[in-house]
Amino acid sequence: MTPPATPTLWSWLRQRLLQLDDAMFEHARPSQPALATMSLIGSLCMLAYYPIWKYALPQPFESLPLRIAGCLVLLPLSAQRWWPRKLRALLPAYWHAAVTFVLPFFAGYMLLRNGGSTAWLLIHLASIYLTLMMFDVGSFLLIFAIGSALAWLAWMIGPHAAMPVERIVLYLPLLAMAMALGPLASLSQKHADQTRIQALTRASNNIAHELRTPLGALQIAGQAFRRYLPDLLASHRLAREAGLPVVELRPAQLEALERGMNSIEHEVGHAHTVIDMLLMAARPLDPQLFRPLRARAVLHEAVARYPYASRGEQERVHLRDGIDFTLLGSEPLLTHVIFNLLRNALFHTGRAGKGTIDIRIGRAGNQGVIRVRDTGPGIPPDVLPRIFNRFYSYSEDRGGMTGLGIGLAFSREAVERMGGSITCRSRWGEYTEFLISFPARDTNERA
Repeated sequence: MTPPATPTLWSWLRQRLLQLDDAMFEHARPSQPALATMSLIGSLCMLAYYPIWKYALPQPFESLPLRIAGCLVLLPLSAQRWWPRKLRALLPAYWHAAVTFVLPFFAGYMLLRNGGSTAWLLIHLASIYLTLMMFDVGSFLLIFAIGSALAWLAWMIGPHAAMPVERIVLYLPLLAMAMALGPLASLSQKHADQTRIQALTRASNNIAHELRTPLGALQIAGQAFRRYLPDLLASHRLAREAGLPVVELRPAQLEALERGMNSIEHEVGHAHTVIDMLLMAARPLDPQLFRPLRARAVLHEAVARYPYASRGEQERVHLRDGIDFTLLGSEPLLTHVIFNLLRNALFHTGRAGKGTIDIRIGRAGNQGVIRVRDTGPGIPPDVLPRIFNRFYSYSEDRGGMTGLGIGLAFSREAVERMGGSITCRSRWGEYTEFLISFPARDTNERA
């Protein structure tokens, strides 16, 4: 087996930037619902407090240009819903930069320029608490450090009096207490996410427990149906041959019975599979269960077993044969990933009223690749970087139902546990394509 290629500096840097962007999005998400309101209030306060500190309660230093700059920085955030699609992906980064400017930088700079006045000591302390409430501890420390360093640098470069050392020293105990106790305010989001995960786990277990029993009863009934129906039909035939008065059974009726038996067995089997997948998504993944798998066989089985809502849905899915490969993984896990991608593609192409779904396998160097591509509505550019985030869900139709935001997050975790990677590329209004890559093993290896 050919060893994996060494990642280039650009690919490593791109991966780090994507991780940073993802982290900024997660850190900004708790503030997202109130982002526009907070930004609008902040921009108004920037201007409203100028006459207060300039005339009503005069401070040694005030700067209208600096306040106007802060107002201009915040106003775009208050109008985020009107941002162009291509710019919305930059919203988390802009939010971090704006907060850095209007809280630690502005408050720190004004504190230094005003010689550590009591008013600005209190404002600076309030800015710390505000930042802590909006971000997690790591983001707060980064924003506070960058903003404070820029404030000190601007103070040093511009006109300034001597450093108010005594006032700063007196302020340090309050600052230390704020930074020690403030992180408690940022724990709520982590607790909320953990609670949601635990709730999903409990719900999965309850669903499995409640559905297994009736499904088992249906399965037993179906087995009995298939076992005893031939004897019943034979008895019916003998009765007719003996001239006894029996109801005639037409060939169409017999075919309907056969289809009914097949349908019961198929649907019960699929329902058990869905329950297994649901439980699997709620439990840790165990690499000890991995074994060599043939990609083509798993894909054929997954596409055949998927519970299409109609014949039209099934006809939209096309499985294209390509170069087969072997991967080390779990068949239920990989099937679950394919189910998730199929479900999303069928949902969005169905809502758009257009599009087909192509599934292909192939090789790219020493990588085996599974490609799931649909020619549906595509994914907006501001949504695309977030689709693998846990609990993030999106629907272009805001009145429509969105998912829980765990399907693609679990799919990425499952693929990465099997040593692979999953990426998505999309052109809004044209297509969406998921690429699942695995280190390809020898196809002659026992699977």
